[in-house]
Amino acid sequence: MADKVKPKKGSGQNLIMLGIIILILIFVAVECISVMSVSLKTQTAEVATVYDAVETRALIIRDEKPVQSKSGVAVATVSDGEKVKKGGNIAMMFSSAENAQNYSNYLELEKERQHYIDMINVSVGSVTDVETLEGNILSSVNGFIRSAARGEISAAEDCGSKLSDYLTKREMLINENIDFTEVLKEINGKISGIDVNSCKPSDYIKAENSGYYSKYTDGCEGQFGYSEVKDLDVNTFNGYLEKALSVKGSVKGGGKIIGSFVWYLCCVVNSQDLEGLENGDSVQVYIKSLDKTIKCKIEKGAGTSAASENTLLVLSCNEMSSELSALRLEDIEIRVKSYTGVKVSPSAVHELDGKKGVYALVSNIAKWRRADILYTGEDYVILSYGDSEISGGIKPYDEIIIRGKDVHNGKVFA
Repeated sequence: MADKVKPKKGSGQNLIMLGIIILILIFVAVECISVMSVSLKTQTAEVATVYDAVETRALIIRDEKPVQSKSGVAVATVSDGEKVKKGGNIAMMFSSAENAQNYSNYLELEKERQHYIDMINVSVGSVTDVETLEGNILSSVNGFIRSAARGEISAAEDCGSKLSDYLTKREMLINENIDFTEVLKEINGKISGIDVNSCKPSDYIKAENSGYYSKYTDGCEGQFGYSEVKDLDVNTFNGYLEKALSVKGSVKGGGKIIGSFVWYLCCVVNSQDLEGLENGDSVQVYIKSLDKTIKCKIEKGAGTSAASENTLLVLSCNEMSSELSALRLEDIEIRVKSYTGVKVSPSAVHELDGKKGVYALVSNIAKWRRADILYTGEDYVILSYGDSEISGGIKPYDEIIIRGKDVHNGKVFA
């Protein structure tokens, strides 16, 4: 009987080694192909502005007094954010909520009726009248777009209402037959159903001083020294801060009158963060809750010599609106320095002849663009552009190469 042929002991190990070698060769081949086929990627050069900023919490101090309410139900006669004169009516008083509601409905209906009467009284005008209305229509459209873009809903609604009126008047001026008879009949019927004499206001609240009316109060009105704000120190400020925190959100119904449009933002910052600034300088302050930037003047706190000492910073502002008048404790960002340039990925920056720059793709050819790094962020850099001292610099809308193989000046990309 023939002997069986036995496999050699090392044959299994040889097969395993061969398999490993093949896998290594495949891996190397894939890596080589990957390196050889690095795809070209560009980024459009767009101008952006970034800031060196100090983040802190600010206490807002104003020249403000709460409106002294009377017994009964108060209904404001002025809008939130409206200017008022000393002695002028700012609210009507009623003996009951029902009377207040009925009288408010009466006033709204009278306003609506007068609106339609004014529309009826529009006579057939001249060409100039139509042109004027068309100008008003365009102005209202632009106003609506700007207000909507800024998030000013009330202003946008006002522009929309005016636009509707102007369009209607234009139709009437070009002999369109628009009949308001039925509308007025309905409004007059509603007015007749209200017993005006029984629901008239029993009294009025008058403004104690001239200023800016705000319907929002929080219990801090008059609690902080407005006239002494420039003499405020850190210890006193911390006491104010604790008081503001304890009453924040305590909203009353009478509103307040702000006597001066100049108001203050007070906060504690590190002196080092204000390096290069002096009292009297202007800075931009970003209010996070409003997503809004305002211009402020440094009244106190800049130019402190102590390198690491905390200092009380007092900023003043003369902008005023209904939303600004409701601020008290706010997280803010003080923008002490700005950098404007082209924002690109750090991978786009190269060095040529000892100078920084990028490569732009122009008609499939890499062109060197000289640039200085103005600011370095976590995942971007801000590069100079349009500098008259730098020839061949970056231009807005250049296609900056941020990834590619063997990129150099003059290289052609198919």
